Amino acid sequence: MIVNNKAQKVIVNSGNDGQRLDNFLMSIIKNTPRSHVYKLIRTGQVRVNSSRSQPSTRLKINDIVRIPPFTASEELKPEISDEMIKKTLENIIYEDESVIVFNKPASFAVHSGSNIGYGLIDVLRLVKSECERIDLLHRLDKDTSGCIIITKTLFALRELQKQIVNNKLDKKYICLVNGLWDKNIKMSEVELTRNNKTSNAISEFKVLDYFENSTLLEVNIITGRYHQIRKHCALLGHPIIGDEKYGDFTINKVY
Repeated sequence: MIVNNKAQKVIVNSGNDGQRLDNFLMSIIKNTPRSHVYKLIRTGQVRVNSSRSQPSTRLKINDIVRIPPFTASEELKPEISDEMIKKTLENIIYEDESVIVFNKPASFAVHSGSNIGYGLIDVLRLVKSECERIDLLHRLDKDTSGCIIITKTLFALRELQKQIVNNKLDKKYICLVNGLWDKNIKMSEVELTRNNKTSNAISEFKVLDYFENSTLLEVNIITGRYHQIRKHCALLGHPIIGDEKYGDFTINKVY
């Protein structure tokens, strides 16, 4: 075990300018579950310039980050099988010197967690250890399949993050929902609540095909709320088929 009994203060340098607080901490508090890092931030034990912050807080040069005492394991490296490495490499559909585009299957988590030994990012950091760094540009839920972009340099990460902020990078989602969708519903705005906080959520919908009792939709999210598409479709009376949290359990059994 690695034990650090004293709080430490780290000054952000140019190499970490613009980096998210959670990712910054993961690079310093190594071999610590991401869930524990989030707990340290959520409970206010991690401070930026003496103030409480969010995991998504973007750091700036000369920011002072307080890191509390922590315990980490030297043996926490996940055991990743050769078969998993092979499957991961087979699902890379594009790669150059800056990015990897990975076709993520459903049930494959992007991060390790309390009940997950390792995720996509752990496998890629193992097999791409020669890279400057390996970072997720965005995330997908464990049970969601689709393309995910991983950056191999800090420059690529920052440039693509700028494109997302400036709406120059589009993400389209395809989902099969229960029932026949009204084609007149092309955009919808709802209020979503999480952790006692209500936020506005806007989604755009396009019907791709109709089936007997279901509709294939293309969805574009204007806002990025937690489980936005899944919640939005359920609130509109057309839950996503197979969604075990917000869906219709009786209908899910049919499929």
